[in-house]
Amino acid sequence: MAVVDVDDDGVVLPFAASILARDLVTAGMPTADALPLARRVGDELASHGQPVVSSAVLGSETARQLAACGEYGVLRRLRVRWWMRTERVPVVIAIGGTSGSGKSTVSQEVAQRLGIDAVVSTDVVRAILRVTLHPEMLPALSESSFSAQRMFRSNLEGNRLLVAFEQQATIVSHAALGLVRRTIKEGHQLVLNGVHIVPGLVDVPADWPYFSYMLTVPDRDDHRRRFEARFATSDRPADYYQSRLAAIRELDDYLVGHSRRAGVPVVESVEFEQTVADLIDVIAMDLEKAFAIP
Repeated sequence: MAVVDVDDDGVVLPFAASILARDLVTAGMPTADALPLARRVGDELASHGQPVVSSAVLGSETARQLAACGEYGVLRRLRVRWWMRTERVPVVIAIGGTSGSGKSTVSQEVAQRLGIDAVVSTDVVRAILRVTLHPEMLPALSESSFSAQRMFRSNLEGNRLLVAFEQQATIVSHAALGLVRRTIKEGHQLVLNGVHIVPGLVDVPADWPYFSYMLTVPDRDDHRRRFEARFATSDRPADYYQSRLAAIRELDDYLVGHSRRAGVPVVESVEFEQTVADLIDVIAMDLEKAFAIP
C-alpha cells in the first residue's frame, strides 16, 4: 500500500490502516472485514497522486467504501463518533433502566465508542445526598430503588413501592440536573446512567443538548439469570436480588411506561453487543437530527 499523509486541522500524520480499522471495529464492523477495508481506503487515497489529503477527504473515502459494502449502520456510528471527537459540542446522553438491565456496562461501552470521557451514575449522586442529608429528613434515599418503600413514611394511597421510588427519583434527578447544567455550561460531554432517570418526572429545559434513553429487559427469566451471574462477583447474599425480582420487574414496567408516554426511545437489553449497537444507532439518529451532522 502506498504511503499518504493526512492533514487533520494542521496536524499532518501518515495514514495508518490499523488506526482506521480500530475505529471501524469500534463502530461495529467485524474485525476480519475492518482492516481490508481500511487498506482499500489508503490505496484509493494514494492513487489520487496527492502526498497529503485532508481528514475530510479521508472521511469521504471511508464513507464511500462503507456504502459500497452496504455497511450503513457502521457508517452512521463512525460518522457520529468522528463528529463527537472533533467538534466537542456539549452533549449529555442519559441512559435509564432498572437493576440488571446492563445500564452501567452498556453506558461505559457507549461512551467509549462515541469518544465521551465522562460517565456518571445517579447512584453516585444518591450516595452523596445520603451522606449530606440525614435519613430522618429524606428516608427514601436510604434504600435501594426497589426497596425504597421500607423507609417510606406517608399516608398516601397507592403502590408504596412506586410512590417511594418516585420520591427518591425526584430528589436524585433534581441533584443530577445540577451536574447536567454544569456539564453543558462548561462545554463538556457526559453519559449519565441510573435507575433514577425517569422521563417526565422532572423538567429538562427543551434547549438543552440532553438525550434520554431507556433500557428494558423484556424476559423475566433472562432478568433472573443476570442476577445469578452477578452473584459470582458480588459480596451481597445470593438472594439479595432474587427475593426482590418482582419489585425490580415492577419498576421495569413503570420506567418503560413513563418512557413511552414521554416519547423516549426504549431499547431492549438482550445480548451485550447487540444492545450497544441498537442504542448507539438510536443515539446517532437523534444527534444527526439535532445537530445536522454532515
